[in-house]
Amino acid sequence: MVFLLFLIFFSFIFASAISPFAYLLFFSISGPLSFIRFYHRLLEIILLAVVFLFRKHLGIYHWADIGFKRPVFRPLLYGLGWAIGIVGFSFVIEPEILGKIIRFPHATGSIEDSLKIFSKAAAVAIIEEVMMRGILLGVFMRSIGELPALVASAGVFSLSHFLNNKPQNYPDFHPTLGSGFQVLLEMFQPVLRLEWISIQGLILFLLGILLGVAYINGKNIWQPIGIHGGIVFLVHSQSWIEPERLLSDSKESVILAVFSAILWIFYRKYYGKSKGKLNVFFL
Repeated sequence: MVFLLFLIFFSFIFASAISPFAYLLFFSISGPLSFIRFYHRLLEIILLAVVFLFRKHLGIYHWADIGFKRPVFRPLLYGLGWAIGIVGFSFVIEPEILGKIIRFPHATGSIEDSLKIFSKAAAVAIIEEVMMRGILLGVFMRSIGELPALVASAGVFSLSHFLNNKPQNYPDFHPTLGSGFQVLLEMFQPVLRLEWISIQGLILFLLGILLGVAYINGKNIWQPIGIHGGIVFLVHSQSWIEPERLLSDSKESVILAVFSAILWIFYRKYYGKSKGKLNVFFL
């Protein structure tokens, strides 16, 4: 676990150091992508590359150790079903997220727009679930046990979304030698200001719990990918949903807590407690 945290720290520093040079080098193909967005994408690539290089040190020897295993479509469809249930139930108990509408709304945009949103939802779900559940939660479970790992990984998942906030004090101009470290410092400001101690932080934490429980259920990553991607797609593809309200309403935390409990009880009832002795090791 310590080794994984070191790899994460190294990835942040390395991305900050090379991001200005990489941005200037690939500016012609990155197009209108801003330096901040480029920095985020570069950081994700470096994180995945570093973990891949040192995967055996983390106890990852096969794709199945991350959760990429059969069956694929059944848990993926189950995950999409959970996503529809969560978003649909949100409409019932918190209609304020629907915004101001006069008539029954319709999906925004064309098929092309929907495909773009689908691609974004799929990319976000796969990247975040591989990092947060397949790698982070997996390593934590092997190091500190199931329940502590579930809570710890959900906390990291919540904090990571505050790091993705666009730095408020950083103008997006032509990058200089120290721009990467400047962005890094700005990214951590919401965390240092304790903005994660809020309803939004609680909702993201409970969503991390839900996705973690879905992953623990069979050690299959396709179900949390279905839940995560389904929620992102449903929220961003419909004109009547206000994503900010979805993450700011205290009722949403109750919804996620209830769905997490149902999924956990179902898992324990039909699959039983984890068998075998916990393989505890410290990396």
